[in-house]
Amino acid sequence: MRHPGLKSKPGRLAKLALAIAAVWPSAWAAGQAGDTALAKRAMHLLRDHCVRCHNAKKTKGDLNLTTRALALKGGGEGPALRPGQAAQSRMFRHLHSDSDPHMPPKKQLDDEQIAALGQWIDAGAEWLPGELAVEAKRLDHGALGQLPVSYQPVLALALSPDNRQLAAGHGNVVTIHNVAEKDQPPLAKLAGHRDAVQSIAWSADGKRLATGGFRKVLLWNTADWSSAGEIADLPGRVSAMTFTANSAALVTASNAVGQAGEVALWNVADLAKRRAWQAHDGTVFDLALAPDGETLATAGADKLVRFWSLANGGPLMQIEAHSSPVLSLAYKPDGALLASGGADKELKIWDTKTREQKNLVTGHPGNVAAIAWPEKKAELITASDDGALRLCNETSKSPAKTWAKAADLLHCLAATADGKRLYGGTNNGRVYAWDRNGKITRTLEPPGP
Repeated sequence: MRHPGLKSKPGRLAKLALAIAAVWPSAWAAGQAGDTALAKRAMHLLRDHCVRCHNAKKTKGDLNLTTRALALKGGGEGPALRPGQAAQSRMFRHLHSDSDPHMPPKKQLDDEQIAALGQWIDAGAEWLPGELAVEAKRLDHGALGQLPVSYQPVLALALSPDNRQLAAGHGNVVTIHNVAEKDQPPLAKLAGHRDAVQSIAWSADGKRLATGGFRKVLLWNTADWSSAGEIADLPGRVSAMTFTANSAALVTASNAVGQAGEVALWNVADLAKRRAWQAHDGTVFDLALAPDGETLATAGADKLVRFWSLANGGPLMQIEAHSSPVLSLAYKPDGALLASGGADKELKIWDTKTREQKNLVTGHPGNVAAIAWPEKKAELITASDDGALRLCNETSKSPAKTWAKAADLLHCLAATADGKRLYGGTNNGRVYAWDRNGKITRTLEPPGP
């Protein structure tokens, strides 16, 4: 819930306080901080109307409402939640229709819903993390409604091994763009997800493409774009994926909101699950396979980077990497270093053997949403909220160059093996292409009907 330029009206707040008292007179008088039913109601309202835009990966107004601690911390203007003080809590004040701006931006809560959140705050703001995930665990993929036609953010990208095709998730449709030739129509449009596509992976042998959305993964034969199978009943949104080096297995990361992030390994041939394990306390935002093909690195909402053995799923080591959720990872192609990007606006470089921090790069204006390290050189590229790519160095403390900006915030990044072409997916549904000099050379539009 973004909160710049608050314009509050004391009279309106007083009226809301009276409305709250009228809705729950006994609870108001008793001040029952342990009212579980009220806390559940509040959690469900946050889940359904707030958390989608205020989470670790999409912190509008620099505000994350996925945990009580983060709500207390608030965003750019300070705390969003003040337990016991609804009228002083920004997350409550911006719900009113006469607030500028008011939240949610597209659909105003009714008086009963606003009153419920106000009383919950005044009663102490008891937080029930599990209730944020109740519906996600129960909801079947087929029960999802249709996404609005205009909602086509590009949350995931993947280049084919030969760098000639780019798979981009425009909303819930995956478009295969021909990037080897200009002004050519899409090679294919792949449907089957009802929610936005969160992750895409291309197998090293080029024969399979995996697309992950809400609770399921679809596999495709790249020769003719026919279906190669489906992995269903995953615990939540599939936030990250990668194929193993031999293309024989697919690694997925998924979790229901408020639950531990699960990493699972699946046979590509029969889609049988080999093994699964809880990798992080919360969402796993990114996966990176080491160049040796034996070690998997994971980035978590718990601020950790963890390393796992693919042979048995066992933990190898972990790094307390960032002061906020870790959003992105990239190995240097020789495997000696790992880069991690966080919601704390920092890029860090780690020695993969000793866990020693080799460098800290500051100067990003927002989340380090994605990283590409295409060559065995000291240079790597980051994507951030302001729509710009930045050329960074494994030894410099600030970005060496800021490249041309896309017209919206960047969610994801893909790079050719030689690093001469880079592609970024934006919130407005477009994919932008940069050359190695940082110039935008091409824009790929979202697919038509």
